[in-house]
Amino acid sequence: MNMKIRYAALALLAFVVVACNPAKKYEEEEKSLIEDYVSKNNITANPDANGIYLIEVYPGTGDLIQEGDSVGVWYTGTFLSGKQFDSNLEATTPYRFRVGTPYLIEGWSLALVKMKLGTKAKVLLPSSVAYGSTGFGTYDQYGYYYTLIPGYTPLFFEMEVVELTRKTKK
Repeated sequence: MNMKIRYAALALLAFVVVACNPAKKYEEEEKSLIEDYVSKNNITANPDANGIYLIEVYPGTGDLIQEGDSVGVWYTGTFLSGKQFDSNLEATTPYRFRVGTPYLIEGWSLALVKMKLGTKAKVLLPSSVAYGSTGFGTYDQYGYYYTLIPGYTPLFFEMEVVELTRKTKK
């Protein structure tokens, strides 16, 4: 009898932990936000297995970019509300990096391997391949932390691949 009570209590505890998971609420809100955005903006592209929507504006030429290739990209990043949070369009050079580097949000690398040199695309990233549940922020000169991108925030990027250097084979 004692064992049955213990198992029942354990099962109840497991149910409460799962049911009270606050992450689930935020994940559902994000999913709804993305669905509304896709509907309102008449996006007909289907999401890939990671939930990324890639809307090709101009196809580019040549072979697809591969992980390890170095690229130069002009981009603008916005929240789904349309508010811009980052852009390099006024810089003198494109943003250069190696595809697949750990210093880059995963969604960029996952989207770029579906692009070619010259591709212009609009890319909708769920937070799971952007800044996740923690978001992104920075410290000011006084040591105060400011959240720039809240957790569970999907992001929208307009990107153009303007440089491509293939990885060297060893």
